[in-house]
Amino acid sequence: MKVCQFIDTYYPIVDGAINVSKYYAQSVNKIECSYLATPKPAKKYKETDEFEVVRCFSLPAPEKYRCGVPAFDLKFKRRMQKEKFDILHAHSPYTMGRIALKLGKKCKVPVVATLHTQYKADFERVYKGNKFWVNFALKYIIKVYNKADSVWTVSQRSVDVLRSYGYKGDAVVVRNGTNFTYPDNAEQLIEKVNELHELKGQKNVFLFLGRMVWYKNLKLICDGLKVLKDKGEDFKMLFVGGGFDYQEVYDYAEKLGITDKCIFTGQVSDSQMLQAYYLRSDLILYPSTCDMAPVAKVEAAAHNKASLVVASSCSAELVEDGVNGFLCDETIESFSNKLIELCSNPELVKQAGDNARKTIYRSWDMVGEEVVEKYKQVIENYKNKQRELEQLKKNKRKNKNKKK
Repeated sequence: MKVCQFIDTYYPIVDGAINVSKYYAQSVNKIECSYLATPKPAKKYKETDEFEVVRCFSLPAPEKYRCGVPAFDLKFKRRMQKEKFDILHAHSPYTMGRIALKLGKKCKVPVVATLHTQYKADFERVYKGNKFWVNFALKYIIKVYNKADSVWTVSQRSVDVLRSYGYKGDAVVVRNGTNFTYPDNAEQLIEKVNELHELKGQKNVFLFLGRMVWYKNLKLICDGLKVLKDKGEDFKMLFVGGGFDYQEVYDYAEKLGITDKCIFTGQVSDSQMLQAYYLRSDLILYPSTCDMAPVAKVEAAAHNKASLVVASSCSAELVEDGVNGFLCDETIESFSNKLIELCSNPELVKQAGDNARKTIYRSWDMVGEEVVEKYKQVIENYKNKQRELEQLKKNKRKNKNKKK
């Protein structure tokens, strides 16, 4: 089987959907043959993936992303047609999703489209709440899902989000995974963080690991931590990651007077160091309501760590409060009260982390095996549909000839 993943922006830019498209290509490539099609980056970039990455002409887009213009790249279009793929998978609904649909139609192969992002929230942020442009953008992207041969989402709750955008067809849930497994040198990694940040013996170490952007609900984290400090709770907060709001988040923490309780690491690319931060933390704080299915929650589970998430969010899927994670409302009071409760109950936090490993964790290899089987079914359904359409055409031609 020859598969091509399509994504509207790729490395060196990093976000959740970009990582997921990479791991799809990577895990599928271990079983079948996988490619990834994406726009060219702003600057020269050396590809390091074991699967083939095919780039097309691009232009700048908001928030440092890139916008592919495959329609004006004849070399790219010829290459895509020449490869003779068996199935195409669009991970974003902009120009690359649309070119996937056009190639699918031209080459007569099925197209899968996955919803990874709450696009309405993105559009409201980019267009500053202008309803006309928000609705226009939603109508633009929903066409990709309506025309795809199979539509997937990353959580059951995200199916409802997709329907709220106007999609009326069937949707298949395929949950994300992680490449992390519990390391053999866990104690060494923990000690490395202890030495680096002077955390030896520190209780109640909280972690946010991801992009430092306000829409991940980082203000709620800072405000909640302020309450904890004012009440005399002993804790440390690790903010691991970079992002275009990094400095603003730091300045806000400084304004609240909690920087003595916080450690801002900036961007961390080394996978072992990322594992070290997960291992050294006691609880992951991920109150984001914009994520469909945060990989951080699955990565945390790989290290026997539970997450605190907002009950009404897509992130809360599979989380049972007090069993394999913790839930709160999207308010400072609820968030801080839950943290205060957990500070005095470390055994419950540890037990929830152990249960998260059993119920939330799954590897990308597991996802790859599931995805390949689903691809085979999509291809078979597509062929059956094409045979039915061909038979209908034959019947129409026969009826016309009889009338003549």
